[in-house]
Amino acid sequence: MDMKNISLTLLVILMGLSSCQQTRNTKESSTNNKFNSIEEQVAYQRAFEAVVWATPATAIYRLREGFLDVPGVDDNVVVAYSKPALSIHKAITANTATPYITAYTDLRNGPVVLEVPAVSEKASLYGQVVDAWQSTIAGVGPSGADKGKGGKYLLIPPNYNGPIPASGYIPVQSTTYRLALVFRSIRGKNATDEDAYAYTQSMKMYYLGDKTTETKFVDGIPHKLNTLPRYDYRALEDIHAIFSVEPVLERDKVMMGMLASIGIEKGKPFNPTPRMKEIFDMAAKDAYAYMHNLVDQHHTDGLYWEDRNWSFVMRSDNADGFEFVSEDQIQLDKRAAAWSFFTLYPKKLGERPATVYLAPTADDAGNALEAGNLYKITIPKDIPAKQFWSVTVYDDVTWAFIDNEMERSGLGLFNTPDMQMNEDGSVDVYFGPEAPKGLESNWVPTEGKKPYVWLRLYGPDEAFWDKSFVMPDVQLVK
Repeated sequence: MDMKNISLTLLVILMGLSSCQQTRNTKESSTNNKFNSIEEQVAYQRAFEAVVWATPATAIYRLREGFLDVPGVDDNVVVAYSKPALSIHKAITANTATPYITAYTDLRNGPVVLEVPAVSEKASLYGQVVDAWQSTIAGVGPSGADKGKGGKYLLIPPNYNGPIPASGYIPVQSTTYRLALVFRSIRGKNATDEDAYAYTQSMKMYYLGDKTTETKFVDGIPHKLNTLPRYDYRALEDIHAIFSVEPVLERDKVMMGMLASIGIEKGKPFNPTPRMKEIFDMAAKDAYAYMHNLVDQHHTDGLYWEDRNWSFVMRSDNADGFEFVSEDQIQLDKRAAAWSFFTLYPKKLGERPATVYLAPTADDAGNALEAGNLYKITIPKDIPAKQFWSVTVYDDVTWAFIDNEMERSGLGLFNTPDMQMNEDGSVDVYFGPEAPKGLESNWVPTEGKKPYVWLRLYGPDEAFWDKSFVMPDVQLVK
């Protein structure tokens, strides 16, 4: 090493020592005056990371709590929507084309039997049962373990040592106690929403050995619903509520130690001081902003066609799933980006999933979608969806439906009999603060919110996968 390099090295070392000394002498100034002590800064950092880390768990916990607030709903009660969800039903990127079925259970009370019907001419069930981390432990219907023939799923608690029937059931081992199921009732070719709703009534859900108890059903349509994650200090309350019940996985023990340092421990109350609530509030809001940026980048990185602004939003980890756990790490940022705007991924994505979700990252001029503008999506006559297509418009802030007097959050193939069609067989879907004159039937209100949009293709065919079909970009209507 020559003298010049030695001098540079010494200068770098001295600058580093000076910086360290300055940090030690000005502990409070290093926190940008947000915190009164290094302990408060550590609490903020750990709360921030906890919110990002727990994203899949807190989202499904909020879904559970939101539905348990609906009158008449409890564990093992099936909420079957008599028609597609309305704008008053707040859930992350819910669909408006097919009715939902959902239910919740707690395996601390023992194994639960879930009976699902076989596919009929009227309808079929699609969906999954997920654990407290939103990991799929069972699929149902044609793509599930029953292969569309129906059957009895036996949901088994963690560390369960009790008797299990030797036959007649599809056993499903859970690693957590509280489970959720969310299905869609897909109506048959010549069936109606009423047929699909009636089909769900043949489901049963009960604790093992309690078959005589009649399954209770609640129609969710008349009731307002709020299942959205909370991005304030209450996010830490949700984390405490989850892990006061659920077993700790080996992969999460380091985080549980960090949670203990900010007062979140199993078997102990979580009672932060007013000042700590302020810090947790700041951490949760900053974590939300951080994850929203991750989602934006996720979409930008996922453009499906080279010359279009449509992102393929459902993108898996390296194992074709959505755990984002590799041999040597948990990919926390990728997991948070995937789960903060999406609920209930399948266990495996597969090379050609049965449902495709596309989101525009910009309009045809390359400009981001903005609040207050009117936009148009032209759905071509030959759109490659063997079952149906739909366009859903969400609030970009919450990724949930936008409240409006029409209670309309999307339009799709099933709405086209009431829509104005183009001469070439295509149809235009508009979204914005006001309807274009004479085209109210083709319009989704945005109420001044910045729109976040999904185009769903149910049963995408070969033209989509080989990219011979190219979807037109969103257009700004001037």
